[in-house]
Amino acid sequence: MLEKLDLSKKVSKEDYNKQMDVLGERLGKAQRMARDAKRPIIIVFEGWRGARRSALINEMMQQMDARGFNVYSSVRLRGVLQEQPFFSAFWKRLPALGHIAVYHRSWYYLKNANELAYKEDNTKYPAVSFEHINNFEKMLTDDNYLVLKFFLHLSSEQQKKNIAKNAKTLGKAWRDLNPAIDESEDYDKFLPHYEKMLEATDTVNAPWHLIADDDPRSARLEVFTKIADAIEKAVQMPAEPAADKRTAATYDVLSKIDANKELTKEEYKEKLDKYQKKLTQLQIEMFKAQIPVVIGFEGWDAAGKGGAIRRLTAALDPLGFHVHPIAAPNVVEKQFHYQWRFWTRLPQPGTIAIFDRTWYGRVMVERIEGFAKPQEWQRAYDEIKDMEAQWSEHGIAIAKFWLQIDKDEQLRRFNDRQNDPNKQWKITDEDWRNRDKWDAYEAAVNEMLVRTDTSYAPWTVVEGNNKYYARLKVLKTVIDLFECKLAEKISKIQEDISVVLR
Repeated sequence: MLEKLDLSKKVSKEDYNKQMDVLGERLGKAQRMARDAKRPIIIVFEGWRGARRSALINEMMQQMDARGFNVYSSVRLRGVLQEQPFFSAFWKRLPALGHIAVYHRSWYYLKNANELAYKEDNTKYPAVSFEHINNFEKMLTDDNYLVLKFFLHLSSEQQKKNIAKNAKTLGKAWRDLNPAIDESEDYDKFLPHYEKMLEATDTVNAPWHLIADDDPRSARLEVFTKIADAIEKAVQMPAEPAADKRTAATYDVLSKIDANKELTKEEYKEKLDKYQKKLTQLQIEMFKAQIPVVIGFEGWDAAGKGGAIRRLTAALDPLGFHVHPIAAPNVVEKQFHYQWRFWTRLPQPGTIAIFDRTWYGRVMVERIEGFAKPQEWQRAYDEIKDMEAQWSEHGIAIAKFWLQIDKDEQLRRFNDRQNDPNKQWKITDEDWRNRDKWDAYEAAVNEMLVRTDTSYAPWTVVEGNNKYYARLKVLKTVIDLFECKLAEKISKIQEDISVVLR
């Protein structure tokens, strides 16, 4: 790909200034159009060291309103990425509707740094696959984000000239403060790697724009023209969600579940005390091992999610967990992709994030109530599995619970709440409306349980007509998860020691 670029192109200063008079106005207008159309934009600048990204970005910014964009450098994400899954930092930096995020090096740089940095560089970034990168970008573009990716290509000779020139300016001091990989001493080693990267991630929804950068004026004119063209086209033709190609299917899981599991109050009290004491100790061990945990609760209204969470958290040190109640997205959350509010709530190493309702609202409530278009909730199954896979690959332990009660038991609990002044706050008109759509929700839940049950993030269906049984099953499942992850951690340490001793 790169060898086909004409690096000999040049533009005179006079022609450059003349064209920039027009392009500057277009860029400013394009930004305002994107803001009015509420179109979020991500602009990625990758390429060789010495490609003068900073100067290019600065000139682009001079043509725009600084209040409408932010500039980020992935070089500075070293410590952050050690504690969170790879894309967490980028989800936190996602532009809101109508805003622009500009990356002076992005997720591509971090992947390259991890794979190509010299041994003297002790920085170790989390690994990420091209598949995860493509999935991340597709999720964004499917959600109406405009993703523009530029690779600034230099000849080996021009790169050395630029680096030598920068060394005599303030650029050297800034570079020293923000160290990055340097390809200038081994250009031929990096070139095929970049070619592979570009080929693997040049997609229809987020294609690469390859820019010949030996002449900076020519490069900037090309970049600015492509940005203006892309934004103008995007706002004039509002993107429609991509159609899902999956064939329709029906699933039946819940009908096979007997929600009536018996357990006496005496048995419950005895095991509750035992399980909670075990959890108390295991939380300490999980913290020592620095294993983060995500626990998600879904279930029918009045199925006992709150009661199960209370018994779970009663055994835990409050400094080591956080409960996130998830309702309809608020005015801020609506400015971002639906996964944003979950990526930004991930636990720190050794801590626990408990979600009372989860990201699965996309394929349940939003599906049934029409808040998500069919194309949006249909593709969400794969989006969610990819998200959970990334969490798991980072070392996050994941538990997902569906609390199952039958229709008669739900009605009994609804009436109990309705007739008890101390419980009336627990029942709403929305609960009754949801009950009227029981069959539709049941079909959605069945599909969710089948399509998103994985080895790294399995579903646990909890028989919930007996609250005592349900609470204990939740606690025992969490105990088993903690013990399993601790055993895996010990096994990994022993394996690493064995490798060192060989």
